Amino acid sequence: MGKIEFIGIVNDFFGTKMGIEESTSIPPENAHFINEEDWIDMSTPLNWLIIGIPIFAIILITMLIKQRKNGLLNKEVRNEYKEEHKSKSKGEMTKIAVKRFLIVFILFFIALLIIAPIHELIHCIAGALFGLDMKFGIDPQTFIGFAYTEEPLTKVQFLVMSLSPLVILGIIPLIILFMKYPKEKMSFKKALKYWILTCFIGTMFMTCAPDMIESFNFIKNIPNGAIVEENYWYIPSK
Repeated sequence: MGKIEFIGIVNDFFGTKMGIEESTSIPPENAHFINEEDWIDMSTPLNWLIIGIPIFAIILITMLIKQRKNGLLNKEVRNEYKEEHKSKSKGEMTKIAVKRFLIVFILFFIALLIIAPIHELIHCIAGALFGLDMKFGIDPQTFIGFAYTEEPLTKVQFLVMSLSPLVILGIIPLIILFMKYPKEKMSFKKALKYWILTCFIGTMFMTCAPDMIESFNFIKNIPNGAIVEENYWYIPSK
């Protein structure tokens, strides 16, 4: 089991080659230095959106289809909600809606702040299980967290480390949500909870967009069986 170290706030982490110092090891003769010009920039928010938004949209559309049958888009569900609040004026209903929206928004934001370090910690735990010493922290200039190791690692190790938050925070909760989705008609409040949960899980997928980009870079540019060390990779001699 490797060690996990929180190194705190690091300015311009992504602008200083992932915060790793210059190579101190001597690359083997068959080493190939990584040319980052061939890689998609995982620190660019636009690239996150290009990947994250379609995934987010697919998740929401799937939930929309479900909600059409027995949730918010079901006419009977909406009519029952209106019937429960028919004694209230439009002004009162607007105030209730705004209040609930603000509460959900604040809780959503707090949850994201809590999830951010957990996301990076999951990277580290995955790496530590491989016996690697991991470090993680926050880059205030890009407002994103980071996790890395200075030790050599295989392509498989990197992919497992990189995609573990996507699986734990995104894929597994999404599967559970859809498996537990009620088949009978729901109340308006219950249907709204499922909608909010779907939005939150969809957001988790979007926060994993940099991990998906970097995983794609590794799959495309690093051959199977290679060892990656600092800024180069090589195939171990048999």
